[in-house]
Amino acid sequence: MSKSPSSVPLIHKPWFAFLSSMRFAVALLSLLGVASVIGTVLQQNQPQVNYVVKFGPFWSQIFNFLGLYDVYASAWFVVIMMFLVISTSLCLIRNVPPFLREIKSFRENAKEKSLAAMRHSTVLEGKMSSEIAQRYLEVQGFNCKTVTREDGSVLVAAKKGAMNKWGYIFAHAALIVICLGGLIDSNLLLKIGMLTGRIVPDNHSVYAKDFKPESILGTSNLSFRGNVNITEGQSADVVFLNADNGMLVQDLPFEVKLKKFHIDFYNTGMPRDFASDLEITDKESGKKSEHTIRVNHPLTLHGITIYQASFADGGSDLKFKAWNLGNPSREPVTLRATSMRDFPLDIGNTSYKLEFDQFTSMNVEDMSKSSEKEQTLQSAINDVRAVSQENKKYTNIGPSVVYRIRDKAGQAVEYKNYMLPVKQEQDYFFITGTRTGLEQQYRWLRIPADRTSKPDTFMAMRELLKDEAARKAVIRNATLNAPDNIREQFTLAAENTLGIFAKGGYLALDEFITKNIPKEQQEKMQGYFYEMLFGVMNAVLEETIQKYKLPAWPQDEARNRFLLHSMDAYTGLTEYPAPMLLQLDGFEEVRSSGLQMTRSPGAFLVYLGSVLLVLGTIFMFYIREKRAWVLFSDDRIRFAMSSSRNERDLQKEFPQHTQSLQRLAKDLNHDA
Repeated sequence: MSKSPSSVPLIHKPWFAFLSSMRFAVALLSLLGVASVIGTVLQQNQPQVNYVVKFGPFWSQIFNFLGLYDVYASAWFVVIMMFLVISTSLCLIRNVPPFLREIKSFRENAKEKSLAAMRHSTVLEGKMSSEIAQRYLEVQGFNCKTVTREDGSVLVAAKKGAMNKWGYIFAHAALIVICLGGLIDSNLLLKIGMLTGRIVPDNHSVYAKDFKPESILGTSNLSFRGNVNITEGQSADVVFLNADNGMLVQDLPFEVKLKKFHIDFYNTGMPRDFASDLEITDKESGKKSEHTIRVNHPLTLHGITIYQASFADGGSDLKFKAWNLGNPSREPVTLRATSMRDFPLDIGNTSYKLEFDQFTSMNVEDMSKSSEKEQTLQSAINDVRAVSQENKKYTNIGPSVVYRIRDKAGQAVEYKNYMLPVKQEQDYFFITGTRTGLEQQYRWLRIPADRTSKPDTFMAMRELLKDEAARKAVIRNATLNAPDNIREQFTLAAENTLGIFAKGGYLALDEFITKNIPKEQQEKMQGYFYEMLFGVMNAVLEETIQKYKLPAWPQDEARNRFLLHSMDAYTGLTEYPAPMLLQLDGFEEVRSSGLQMTRSPGAFLVYLGSVLLVLGTIFMFYIREKRAWVLFSDDRIRFAMSSSRNERDLQKEFPQHTQSLQRLAKDLNHDA
């Protein structure tokens, strides 16, 4: 007659057996291992725009939906940890009672037949008392218990290393404790509050004062991890937390003011150390204290640990040279701006918005790769100040700034401008990159630097090319020595060629050849036009030097290269998407410090779990359980030993103990 379901013990129910099984626990641990690899490889809790640039708009949304940008606080990771805690706890509930009974038990009910069937069992020769056998085993480190049975036989049961079972208990308990610590620090309560609607992330507000009450967390919040950037001289009393597709504001019990930010660099230009001088004001008592934190040297107050996480631009004062590309003038105007700010830009009757992003005073690149003509800055620049280190050549290419020019329709083009001329192969260039989307690579406009490391010669050539009368004068002077019979025709051809180039660069010249010359002659005529163009452009360069009283430049290879680069740059300017060309000319840097603030009460549990895991490993692998029995029955003495593991050691020990016991029996009965 079968038992009713209610009468079946809990540990024998199918669901209990499944949840507490090793197979289920190993599967959960494998999932956590895979998730931890993702969380280690993929940088966590970065601005959303960084992931869009890296993965594109489609995959960035997929990865965001899967919670890969904050793996350790994602719902599925928390659920896996909860099931692992449940599984491991049920496993302990099922196995700890038998283990505890096994630890206490001496197995004194062992029968003669079962002892004889053991692998390590023998009958000792000679006679001895049970007291002597017990004393010998105790000297060997065993705990002993002597039992007199109803049939008159006496059994000495011994054991040592029974604490080995505690290794299993400690290891499983460590897993539970570590997971509990992780659950406490995984914003579990925050997610529950969001599910119940008590906490609502805000995805519209920019400043902390604009957040609604349901998007602000009090100072009593159990666990959080947030970031804040503070500019020198400014303060903050909140941090911002990423939550789903929005943000939450976490109130702090103190106010943090950044008095000064310090940074040291290696000779390669890479940051070596950075630190922040902070002034902390306690909100409740009003007490102020000063502290300095640096990388790997955090500060803990009110259970909140402040880490030096990063540094960034805090709104630096910038100075630009600006050329209106609708005006041929070589003289720039001076434009002053502040990074991380927006400014109106009116050019003629058209209004734009000039949006400045972060200013970077040092840009360090690995220049160990060969220079190739690709649409990347890595291939466009070479060594300015380089140090070879471990087969890598690090180069500081100087200050840069990123900005956007946005039209009335809201469409924007992003620009990245480098202040110092950087070297590609043999020559230096002023470099500006453009792109219309974050997922795109920059396309680089490279204006060649002249002999004084300035863009003045190129801009003067541009002004002359835009002046039709000046162009014709250059052509007339250049063709004075031409034969009389071809001078007029040659002059006209040179004027047309230079005029076409002045309007649209190489692109306009290629278009003219394609439209007006038969296809079979285009390649030949293209070479002819380019040869003529180089000759008249050389004359333009010479006229530019004389007209604007620039430093003389003799005919040499460097001048020829400059001329070719100028022709490329002029073509690039005809396609340049901005109405104005900006060149960074000076700056006064203001830095901000990136601080990460965390409250992690679960960290203690993680440390405790780590200690338990170490103890469990020691108990399981370095404490070896062994048992021994000496049975006195029918004038025979049977000695047997067993071990749960390490049979190889027992193969050496058992003959030694057997020999010692027989020698002891022989010595005790020597007189007889």
